[in-house]
Amino acid sequence: MKTILILFALLNLFCGNKFVETQYKTSSDKTAKDTCDGPDSDIGCSFINAPSGLKNEMMIPVQNEPGQKIRIEGKILKSDSITPYPGVLIYAYHTDAGGLYSKSGNETGFQKWHGKLHGWCITDNDGKYFINTVRPGKYPEGDFPAHIHWAVKEPNGKMQYLNDFVFSDDKDVNEDYLSKLYYRGDAGVITLTDLDSGYKKGSRVTVLD
Repeated sequence: MKTILILFALLNLFCGNKFVETQYKTSSDKTAKDTCDGPDSDIGCSFINAPSGLKNEMMIPVQNEPGQKIRIEGKILKSDSITPYPGVLIYAYHTDAGGLYSKSGNETGFQKWHGKLHGWCITDNDGKYFINTVRPGKYPEGDFPAHIHWAVKEPNGKMQYLNDFVFSDDKDVNEDYLSKLYYRGDAGVITLTDLDSGYKKGSRVTVLD
């Protein structure tokens, strides 16, 4: 009987230690896992890495980036299509001139998938924002237009994706493309004109419902 009790105690100790070890490992794995490391992660992941002190100007790093520099002057309105919408957080990202989501190597979360050409800004009291970057290239395969993805987060916490920025001189911005737009609001088609600085400028007005 004594021998049986000793064996039972040893078995309990062993199993208990394995349970604690398993629980610790599971907890550690969950803590270490990047929950935004996936192309289909929650939209909230778009804003996790946003820096503090944002202004209405987004400067996507393009100092040595090949491609045509562009400046987008945008405005966001409330659902009445009249009232400017201040305080809307904007996240945008796009491919490089070669149509690839090129990376710097230190990206985390969503940016592991979205690449180095991304940034954030916030609308001012007039609902205005500005995006300075390079014109994206088309994907190497397929006939989808060159585009800039974006998502917004309203002051009340509501988040949504909007139709991509696309360019009016892109032959793939056609009736077929426009008929399949998924999100509400404007179509996102911008026309670029020359600026003296070597940039090309486009504008867009978006109504949030």
